[in-house]
Amino acid sequence: MKLVILAAGKGKRMGESSNHTPKPILKYKGKTLIHHKLEQLPADIDEIIIVIGHLGEKIVEAIGHSYDNSQNGGSIIPITYIEQKEQLGSAHSLWQAKDIIGNNPFLVIMGDDLYSKEDLEEMVAKHKDNNESWVALVEKREKHIPYGKCILDEEGYLIDFRDDPHFNISENLMYTGACILTPEVFDLPMVKVNPTEYGLPHTFIQEQRHNLSNTDRKNVHVVYTRYWKRITTPEDLLN
Repeated sequence: MKLVILAAGKGKRMGESSNHTPKPILKYKGKTLIHHKLEQLPADIDEIIIVIGHLGEKIVEAIGHSYDNSQNGGSIIPITYIEQKEQLGSAHSLWQAKDIIGNNPFLVIMGDDLYSKEDLEEMVAKHKDNNESWVALVEKREKHIPYGKCILDEEGYLIDFRDDPHFNISENLMYTGACILTPEVFDLPMVKVNPTEYGLPHTFIQEQRHNLSNTDRKNVHVVYTRYWKRITTPEDLLN
């Protein structure tokens, strides 16, 4: 399985640091955010693709062109870099890696957020055990989520994302940006979430919205995260 790390964004909410350091190589507890992610890789990963953009050459310099995953039961993993020349959202970022991904299933994670090895391994297992279905990592939250709330069907599959400003949906599930997909996703049109960005989750969920009665559709299974740390402001790097 290939790993795609979406690391092209500028990270505007990180303040002054975003002008000289790309967010994915800011340090948390003495290591860059990307190194934290690499340490959590499942053994199944045999190639890493990093989509870079803002100050991307600094990410290449910091990470290099291979990663030794022997501590996780793997081997030396080659790293390929692809440039997203325009910052047009997460779907557009992934689409830059389309030709390199080829016919392989792939794990997608965000370049700034932190994940756990246990969650990523569970995602891989669920993908394998369910006929290479798609998988999304979600977090159960006690606090109300007004926008982009995950909606599951009666069988527990992820079928939609909905805004809920009036608290009408009782379950608060948030998508973490981590998913396992297969190349069929590239047959779908990218979906705009605002005038300048195409969203990856809104793109892959089309399969559920439009093919509810299609037995060949790619069901989106759900894994509930044990650990997910969002890095959105400088304060998030301090605790």
